[in-house]
Amino acid sequence: MNGDGTVYARGLRKCYGDRVVLGSIDLDVKCGEIVCVIGPSGSGKSTLLRCIDGLEEADRGILRVNGEDLGFVETETAYRARNRKEVAMQRTRIGMVFQQFNLFPNMTARENVMAGPVLVKGVAKKTAALRADSLLADVGLSGHGDHYPWQLSGGQKQRVAIARALAMDPNVMLFDEPTSALDPERVGEVLAVMKGLAERGMTMLVATHEMGFAKEVADTVMFMDGGVVVEQGPPTEVLGNPKEPRTQKFLEKVL
Repeated sequence: MNGDGTVYARGLRKCYGDRVVLGSIDLDVKCGEIVCVIGPSGSGKSTLLRCIDGLEEADRGILRVNGEDLGFVETETAYRARNRKEVAMQRTRIGMVFQQFNLFPNMTARENVMAGPVLVKGVAKKTAALRADSLLADVGLSGHGDHYPWQLSGGQKQRVAIARALAMDPNVMLFDEPTSALDPERVGEVLAVMKGLAERGMTMLVATHEMGFAKEVADTVMFMDGGVVVEQGPPTEVLGNPKEPRTQKFLEKVL
């Protein structure tokens, strides 16, 4: 993996009208670190990930991903907004996996994985197809390249989505509650792929309700509520011995 693989934020704020979705978020994610973001629905977890991916633009604050200001570049006199092509290239180094898979229904699994490298990076189709088959094998879907999304289970679709994100060779992977739309028996197969990525040193931010996964894999657990970070630290502390009453109350309901 080339590049920086870090995420840095200071005073990150995002509002929708009068509603504050992200208050003032500070974040330091080192290269290879696994951060699990937990909290109730509406706490700002997804919005935080969408800002880091460039799908949403923060209203205020500093955000650097892979060592670069996301969406902006510093000149001698001021910051200027990057053009669309520059932002698109920044985003190729950030992988995003959503709750609802977002696969192209008219494309096979192989074609879904190929699409980004071919259309965005200009990779030759034959080369992209070989890489797609290799990535599908890596996520346990060898032999499924010709299957369309409607022929796959929810867990298989999510693993295709992970392979598709990896096809762009990202330095940071973002997961927005990747198992929440799955049947319970399919959750484990997706978490196993994510554990494999963690073992390979991929920087990962994971918004999740899977406390067992967070306890086993995370270097840092961050509890959010009301658009702010209430508590963060090692999983043994945040999950095992939370200091904040709001964290304690949340964990009493989910553990």
